[in-house]
Amino acid sequence: MANKKDLKSSMAAGMTGGLDSLIQPTAPIQEPEQPQKEKAVHCNFVINQSIHTRLKTLAIRKGITLKEAIQEAALEYLDKYEE
Repeated sequence: MANKKDLKSSMAAGMTGGLDSLIQPTAPIQEPEQPQKEKAVHCNFVINQSIHTRLKTLAIRKGITLKEAIQEAALEYLDKYEE
């Protein structure tokens, strides 16, 4: 027969979650759906230095990254010319 101390320590080891492990929710918990992030593609291209400087200056003034400025410009261009 196990002594009281061994029995008590083995019971305590099995109760690691406290009351939360004993009380289960009545309805399943639904996690909010995370929006799907579009896959990014790395691309290298050459542009005139003056265009790069203007885009970079605009991005700094707007408080955004150069990447965001280029994406915004590309989307506006596509919206204008795609049908």
